Amino acid sequence: MHLSLRLQKTPYVCASCTQRIASASAQIRRYHGTAGHLRGISTIRQGPSGTFPFNIASLSRQPLRNAFSTAATVRGRLRVAIIGSGPAGFYTAYRLMSKNQDAVVDMYEQLPVPYGLVRYGVAPDHPEVKNCQDTFEEVAQSPRFNYIGNVRVGYDIELAKMKPHYDAILFSYGASEDRQLGIPGEDLPGVYSARSFVGWYNALPQFASLKPNLQAGEQAVVVGQGNVALDVARILLSPVDSLRHTDISEQAIQTLSENRVRSVRVVGRRGPIQVRLTMILLEHIAYLKSGCIHCQRSSRADEYPFRRLRPHRPLLVSIRDQEAASRTETNSGGSTQG
Repeated sequence: MHLSLRLQKTPYVCASCTQRIASASAQIRRYHGTAGHLRGISTIRQGPSGTFPFNIASLSRQPLRNAFSTAATVRGRLRVAIIGSGPAGFYTAYRLMSKNQDAVVDMYEQLPVPYGLVRYGVAPDHPEVKNCQDTFEEVAQSPRFNYIGNVRVGYDIELAKMKPHYDAILFSYGASEDRQLGIPGEDLPGVYSARSFVGWYNALPQFASLKPNLQAGEQAVVVGQGNVALDVARILLSPVDSLRHTDISEQAIQTLSENRVRSVRVVGRRGPIQVRLTMILLEHIAYLKSGCIHCQRSSRADEYPFRRLRPHRPLLVSIRDQEAASRTETNSGGSTQG
């Protein structure tokens, strides 16, 4: 690193001048004994071809100092292509453009609009999670950033044709298909993936034609115990009037207004220690007017040795307290069972 910085500060010497300097330095070494008489001379003859415009005195002191080219290779601007306009793509562009002031980023997206899961994956009743869009807008306003939407890389443009124009290509796109569980009944009517259901109430164009049947019964089951599972349960149990003030799609409002679901079971294969959810999202379920929580599992939360579960203690306490509070309520209203 230090060598490269030093070389960049050294004046450039072309190949022709380098050869002439080397030849002059050889003559100076050959006649080193008489170099003192040449201090006032600014040129030295090299036959009939011409003269060398160099100070002989300086060459005699350091004859090989500039006998080679030390210029660094001059590169153009760093050009990077980012495929996918979600949080990963925008944060990478933000970091890259902050660290390299000459970097130019072209972002490709198959949808007309950017932001990925921030726009189509976050629950509409939690707008505070979308505050990262301020950083993304700052990146998008830079003259070194180009957004290319409604383009599918690999279909509308071949990757092989893009490679010669970029120094690097970053793939930051999300899952384009649902992962099949391979269990009987997952293709039955009324069974929806979280990706399609969340995309439906967030107005993702790909799932605009989805028509979930929410009138078939009063009980729904969500497989999985993460934050998305709690988002789905909360949307199903929330009053429609409270959702009208959010950015949920009008199509979803119309369908949820006819919703008959009053109870949601959140099912997971492990206990409360292994769940991947945020405690505040669990508390939001309990804050609903029609919401209460009943925990059904093979091992109760109060049976775990708390001294060994310090990182999980707040979550376990919350589950235990909400379960105790829900025992005092009737099951006439909606509830979430996990």
